[in-house]
Amino acid sequence: MQKFFDDTPSAPSIIAREEVLLPIYQPDELRYRGNELQVMADAVKPLLRKRQPVNLLIHGNSGTGKTTCAKAIMRQLSEHSSAVLPVYANCWESPTRAAVFGKIIEAMRLPLPRRGLAVDELFDRLLQYAKSYSRPVLLVLDELDGLEEQELLYSVARANERPGVLFGIIGITNNSEFLAKLDPRVRSSLRFSELTFPEYSEEQLFWILKDRAIAGLAPNTWDDKLLTKIARSVDDGSARIALSKLWKAARHAEDLDRLKITLQDLADSEAETEQARPGAALTDMELKIVEQLRTGDKTTDELYALLNFDKTKRMFMNHLARLEEKRIIEMEAQPGNGKFGPKVCRLASTA
Repeated sequence: MQKFFDDTPSAPSIIAREEVLLPIYQPDELRYRGNELQVMADAVKPLLRKRQPVNLLIHGNSGTGKTTCAKAIMRQLSEHSSAVLPVYANCWESPTRAAVFGKIIEAMRLPLPRRGLAVDELFDRLLQYAKSYSRPVLLVLDELDGLEEQELLYSVARANERPGVLFGIIGITNNSEFLAKLDPRVRSSLRFSELTFPEYSEEQLFWILKDRAIAGLAPNTWDDKLLTKIARSVDDGSARIALSKLWKAARHAEDLDRLKITLQDLADSEAETEQARPGAALTDMELKIVEQLRTGDKTTDELYALLNFDKTKRMFMNHLARLEEKRIIEMEAQPGNGKFGPKVCRLASTA
């Protein structure tokens, strides 16, 4: 049988620290986000004095540094003091009240009975902890569009009315209209302040790429021409996409035993990505939506009815939003339908 793991690279590795090129990496310095970090820090600081913080709703396109900045604030807060408990939850991974409450209780290190607890019992348990230890909680809710139960936001906001309990919330979303769509009761209770993250410019993307290349790639394996080409190829200011292109080009060069990443490596790796993209990493419902749109354009209402979606229309719209973010579909508002009326959906020209 052919042996697959006995070969060793004939050329030195181009990638020195792969994690530096990946989205999960948290750099020590965040370029071009000083103002946004200051706003976030100022909003959170009152928690250190056991005072009500400013609840923030952060929005901006994917790859503009929203999550990275929120995690940087959480890290600095923990390093500065143990007086506040920072808790992070991704709402696509933890979409229900029970799941998010579980994240908070896990951070509190509270023991739970084997029989489990009902949602209200979970919430009571974490409120007892917060009150007993007089430790405010900073709850960062990423991908807020994935939250299935707005009741979570209302419950946390109203918890602050109890003596000795204090929560602050940072919500993160790509959807600039998210706040307008919130239940008025929730919106009134949270009193969110909005913070917009702008797209990175071409020059800013270049310097972000250069920072990561210096830290993550071996010396003399890349040049400014490559980074400039990548920065110019990203039309939505996404650092995530720019870094992904650099990482894939580096991997492609390594696979060919090159000593340096070439522009051809970049072109070839992008071509491979385009071939794999249309059906990659889609949920069953997203695949069904794509198949429906292959037969022609349809409105959001038509798709919802055709697919017999068994959850709320809001959750169905989240699937459409994810497909639009992946650039697999396009949605267009129609004249006369209003801002929140049905939209026409079609496959993107590159899908």
